[in-house]
Amino acid sequence: MEVLSTTLAYSGADKIVKKLKEISGGKILDIGTGYGEFIGFLKQALRSFDSFVGVDLNEEELKKAEKEHGTIAKFKKMNAEKLDFPDKTFDIVSVASSLHHLEKPERVLKEMFRVVKPQGYLIIQEMYSDLTQTEAQLATLQVHHFGAKIDTLLGEYHRETYTKEEIKEMVSILNAEELGIFDSTRYPKCLFCEDKDQCDNPKDKALIQSQIEDLKSSLEKISDYPEYEQLEKEAKKLEQDIRKNGITDASILFILAKKK
Repeated sequence: MEVLSTTLAYSGADKIVKKLKEISGGKILDIGTGYGEFIGFLKQALRSFDSFVGVDLNEEELKKAEKEHGTIAKFKKMNAEKLDFPDKTFDIVSVASSLHHLEKPERVLKEMFRVVKPQGYLIIQEMYSDLTQTEAQLATLQVHHFGAKIDTLLGEYHRETYTKEEIKEMVSILNAEELGIFDSTRYPKCLFCEDKDQCDNPKDKALIQSQIEDLKSSLEKISDYPEYEQLEKEAKKLEQDIRKNGITDASILFILAKKK
């Protein structure tokens, strides 16, 4: 079982950005935009762009996005299963780190395909759960799956991460002219981060402490739930694993599909 390097220079992230640098973005829609992080990445990675629209159901996140990216993008509260845009509106439609938050991801992908123009691009970025990863990456997956349990108790849809094959099968419903699938052990946004060298060390003390604090904050959300005691035990075991193995991003698939 081959485990790939998580050092940014050898992660495969540079191949993704190199490809994006060839693309003039035009009018771009970002699905599940949250606070606009992926819009910030595309702004840096694409050769050029005209405008951005970000949609999400979380009003608080949209307010953060507006504050951060309001000069280059418009943000709207909208259900991605039924996008309020005409057919063939956008040159690029993206969804990043969100498929596992969607109850009906295939329906969202079909809507994305509907609103993108012919010869336009669909971009899908999603972490995967395959075990061909380092112990530090698997720790990240365990933390994510722990967070999914918390969110589910709080009434939010959040499933565990998909495998590579599950993601590929999901995307196969798109009638794409070209389909580029990039496998990377790091997010391409890391190439533009000031702290990118710090993250090359999975056992960096600051990174470990930050992840442990996030774990504790997540657990506190259900402090009065009957499941708290059991999940507290899980959190302590996760903390031990993180301190032992370190923490770093789980691997991702970055899919670039061109519409016929």
